[in-house]
Amino acid sequence: MPEAYFHEDDYCQIELLPVDNLQHCLQQMGEQQVFADTHASGAGWTDMYVRSAPPSPLSALGITAAQLQQALGAVLPPYDAVFTGYGSYRVACENVLAFGGEDTETLFAAINDDGVVVEMWCSDGMAALQLLPQREQLLLADWNAGLACPLAERALFARYLQEYELD
Repeated sequence: MPEAYFHEDDYCQIELLPVDNLQHCLQQMGEQQVFADTHASGAGWTDMYVRSAPPSPLSALGITAAQLQQALGAVLPPYDAVFTGYGSYRVACENVLAFGGEDTETLFAAINDDGVVVEMWCSDGMAALQLLPQREQLLLADWNAGLACPLAERALFARYLQEYELD
């Protein structure tokens, strides 16, 4: 598959983080909802909420690009290139990998110069996240849905996929 694309507004909206960020995410999601309710204005909002960085970075887990390829390659083939932007504006993402199939969800991973994953997000939640290396140490934070779910909690994760018709 040649190219994957994500709209810039979707960047890290459904992200994977170390599980020890669970309380941070739940707190941020609560604050985000209060802020949204306070600043609601018809079809939009009067201000923008910016969430704070998680205390534990994903890079601390040491997941590598090679490990992602090995774990996902058979189910979610890698794309050759990744682009982002909006409207007709597009820019190449040089240090971002993407895995997915035609007309399926896509997993994106930003990689540092050492080949370590520093950010990971997806277009939608997907069952294939259960194949990720160190999944028991990962948390899915769906900022759009206001839900944080450790991947190790398989029943909760399955309910999330079912509720959002992602299974």
